[in-house]
Amino acid sequence: MVIICESGSTKADWAIIENEGNITHTETIGINPLFHDASFIVHELAKNHVLNSVKNDITTINYYGTSCSAEVRNKIIRDGLSTFFNKATIAVAHDLDGAVFAVAKKGLPAIVNILGTGSNSCYYDGNGITQQIGGNGFIISDEASGAYFGKVLIGDYLNQLLPTNMQQYLKEELRLTRDELLDNIYKKPNANVYLSKFTKVFTQFKDQEYVQKTLTEGFGIFATKHVCRFPNYEEIPTHFIGSIAFHFKEILKEVCESKLIHFGNVIQKPMDGLIQYHFHKN
Repeated sequence: MVIICESGSTKADWAIIENEGNITHTETIGINPLFHDASFIVHELAKNHVLNSVKNDITTINYYGTSCSAEVRNKIIRDGLSTFFNKATIAVAHDLDGAVFAVAKKGLPAIVNILGTGSNSCYYDGNGITQQIGGNGFIISDEASGAYFGKVLIGDYLNQLLPTNMQQYLKEELRLTRDELLDNIYKKPNANVYLSKFTKVFTQFKDQEYVQKTLTEGFGIFATKHVCRFPNYEEIPTHFIGSIAFHFKEILKEVCESKLIHFGNVIQKPMDGLIQYHFHKN
């Protein structure tokens, strides 16, 4: 049995593929080796009854994850997975590699971007990734990510800059206090995931001028700092993967078209494309 896993900071999608071709899907918390160690990985996997039931039958794992761009971090993932799936051969790769395999066509250049809890972008020349921009984390950059927009929203809330109805919603319905917010952001782990969850407020108030303006500005910054720096961005397709790109696709498309970016495909999760890639590959 084979497992394909695609993990962002918030959620990890697992596809368990049996020899007969049957596929079982399951989900765990997202794994990020910047914040998690091998013991955390084992602990979280043990909570999942589906993974527990097949762990001794897995022979191969293809894992694509956020922050998996350096061997020291990839080793954390391998150590955790190999402890839990002790009979499996494990390959760990960056989530950008997974994004490219899921959405780009081999032999055809494309720009591929991730807009989820975090953000990242790369240039695919048809054979491999030749340039990457971004992926520096939510404190330094991660423009147009869920954490980025959550940070803008919470900053404006604390500074009382939100429209009245949104300000009241966060205060009276969500009952957010300054102390609670600062505690979750500065003292507790996974602040990027915590901030990203506030993009649900953007979805709820998506027709408001504030939300549309904030999204437009954030996507514009991402386009300028990332997409427009790649060669031939006006000619080759630019694809997007992730919940932020998916849920705010129309605004993202408008921003891209205003900058003459050749807007391509938008998918929420890359798992279907990764399954097709590995089946075709094998």
